[in-house]
Amino acid sequence: MDRRRFLASLAAAPALGAVAAPARGASASVTARTRGHSFPPEWAPHDAVWMGWDDYVTGAPEHTRLRLDMLAALTPHVPVRMVVADAAAAPHIESLMAAAGVSDANVSFHVQPTCDVWVRDHGPLFVSDGETLELAAFAWTNYGFPWPYTDPASIARGQVDQEIAARLGLAQRTTDIVAEGGGIEVNSRSMISYRDAAMHRNPGRTLEEIETAFKRLYGKEQVIWLDRAPITDRIFAGPKVANFFGWGANGHVDEYVRFVNEETILVAQVGAQERDRDALMRLDHEILAENRRQLEQARDPDGRPFTVVPVPVPDVEPFLRRRTLTEADFTAADDGRDMRSVYRDFRVGDEIVSVPAVSYLNFLVTNGVILSARYGADGRPDHLHESDAAFSAILRTYFPDREIAQIDPLIANWDGGGMHCLTQQQPAIAGA
Repeated sequence: MDRRRFLASLAAAPALGAVAAPARGASASVTARTRGHSFPPEWAPHDAVWMGWDDYVTGAPEHTRLRLDMLAALTPHVPVRMVVADAAAAPHIESLMAAAGVSDANVSFHVQPTCDVWVRDHGPLFVSDGETLELAAFAWTNYGFPWPYTDPASIARGQVDQEIAARLGLAQRTTDIVAEGGGIEVNSRSMISYRDAAMHRNPGRTLEEIETAFKRLYGKEQVIWLDRAPITDRIFAGPKVANFFGWGANGHVDEYVRFVNEETILVAQVGAQERDRDALMRLDHEILAENRRQLEQARDPDGRPFTVVPVPVPDVEPFLRRRTLTEADFTAADDGRDMRSVYRDFRVGDEIVSVPAVSYLNFLVTNGVILSARYGADGRPDHLHESDAAFSAILRTYFPDREIAQIDPLIANWDGGGMHCLTQQQPAIAGA
């Protein structure tokens, strides 16, 4: 998958640099009916949750374990529609589920020409009027970098939503504005997104054009723009800051800011102790404090303020991977790509630090259950158990009727995402 490719493959791409968006129909065109369809808030009822399972998951025990844990939590509450690359994958996954004691009675398999696990981002993005479904089809440039979009597999990812729409017989709302599902957070009437990510994905377009497309495709009244995304979620052709490297979705709001009801927004904040520890946390503390101020100043379509609730960023220190650069880092190539440009500002003997995209706010809300991150475990510091419990209590405050299923998402965090990124809800419709 493209987000897992090593940083060397980004060497030719500037951070937040220009990239041409592929055409997918004029921005103003609508190929579907427009009678009240909108992207429902996540706490609305679901007919299904979509996931993906590819060869990378099958070949990695930690990835398999995460999917099985998610299925065990989801399937008692909601049907799961699993996208697979071929029909042979289904019996294999069923055998893994059986061995883990997870029933497959609520799981169906959908063979796709392209299978990828980040279904939150490339679709299907379902919009509903309560009786019928349509798909919101944004254009796709693989998180906004020119290098991966030239790859056939990357181009194919941008066609998955259209393939699913055709298979399900659903009309589409199309645009040539680029966005990914994880980059937009909603309640019933409003959307939240990062301005810098939207402009990065759509060079040469105005914010007004982007906002018009967002509101039209998702059926919302307003977009609340936050100026910039934290650095931990950004991808650069080199370090994020100082000597910190790592993956991310390059500006996805679902890592940091989430609606929990029509009036309340949770926003991640870096604590004072973490802020003073290193350059990365200092910068993210500044950006997230700015996000919080902007949310506190925001108003809903009726002019009312939101209730903004700060929640902690998980302590990433126990998970950092540190290593010393060797001659091989400057002379060898990784997967056919030259690493020297990635480490161009470093020397042999310098320490670099790899950072996973840990997050409490990358949770999934669905029928009867919430999938929430758990970072406490045997051999990890006790304070992680404490922060897990504190965040679970916050979720119970806003979702008292749902089970909180805490699952360790760290293996997905190392790939730049979490459980919300690995899922996509299908809204319930009458008579389904």
